[in-house]
Amino acid sequence: MDNKSSDDRREFSRVQVHLKVTVLAKDKEIVSDESHDVSMKGVFINCVPDWPLGTECEVHMYLEGEERPVDISVKGRVQWITEKGMGLLFTEVGLEAYEHLHNLIMLNTHDPLKVDQEFKEHLGLKKK
Repeated sequence: MDNKSSDDRREFSRVQVHLKVTVLAKDKEIVSDESHDVSMKGVFINCVPDWPLGTECEVHMYLEGEERPVDISVKGRVQWITEKGMGLLFTEVGLEAYEHLHNLIMLNTHDPLKVDQEFKEHLGLKKK
């Protein structure tokens, strides 16, 4: 029997950061002002799900700042759907987006040592 919690089995820690997220797919756009569980591999957004599982999409997460918002743009896929929203798996993360995600997670985690270890154990987003 596996006594690990689902958080212990995850490759990357999740942080509770509320970002504005815009998702584009199938000539439609979904805008959500509520994101949850941001990680290096995905994000959950509160919204009315409008696409089926597996839908390829473009994800834009906006970091608000003193100047114009920083757009963290990644390619993704609808990985799970609930009555409250969609979980998006990141399928392609460029270097700039990777750096912004890394910094966002490090600044918002309760356990920076664990997050740092997760990064050291992975090459990019794939296990060594």
